[in-house]
Amino acid sequence: MATEVRIRQYINITNSCNADCEFCCMWSSSEKSRFMNFEEFKRIIDAKDNLFELQIEGGEPLLHKDMYHFMQYATNTGRCLKIIILTNGFLLEEHFKHLIEFGERNNISIVIKVSVNYWLYDMDNNIVQKCRKFYDLSKENPNFSIILNVRLRHGDDWIVKLIEEAELKEISNIFYLQSYGRYENEEGYSKPIIVQNIDDWFVYACDGKCFGKDLIARSNHERGL
Repeated sequence: MATEVRIRQYINITNSCNADCEFCCMWSSSEKSRFMNFEEFKRIIDAKDNLFELQIEGGEPLLHKDMYHFMQYATNTGRCLKIIILTNGFLLEEHFKHLIEFGERNNISIVIKVSVNYWLYDMDNNIVQKCRKFYDLSKENPNFSIILNVRLRHGDDWIVKLIEEAELKEISNIFYLQSYGRYENEEGYSKPIIVQNIDDWFVYACDGKCFGKDLIARSNHERGL
């Protein structure tokens, strides 16, 4: 029987990414190719009997061919309350319908957190407009939602203006870049924190290793994978 303490599992399922952001806190890149296998994922999920929220991270998690298998296993435990996917959004269009159908079929809340920053905007100048489209589509599905994770350098007020013009500020988490990962030596940025609305939480690297709540230790470990 699931315990009433609700936790969030932050699981990095790959260090492969299609963006190569110069500030990546997880040291992910298009040159890396570590993909968590199902046994590693299953071990994490089975290690606790709590009710939990699952946050799937990367790298770019939509690159992982077994992501839906992972989601299904977590859902089938009967303890998973919500699935959150952290993505740069470049592959979201081809996955959007599948994600909505997964949520409807399993009657579970799906939250897509789309990263928006100067680097991704340089790669795709239509990123904000695409987020607006995804948001409009998501409004028809009560168990499906879009959130923007907007990361700023000092002087990136123009990104906030784009978000405001697209009328997306109300679904945006806007914050500055943080000094860890590839930005570990950047001055003027604070160390990472996670603001929680849940009882407890744990972070995992893409090889399945748990780092408790130590985001910097996980980042340093990811650097060598």
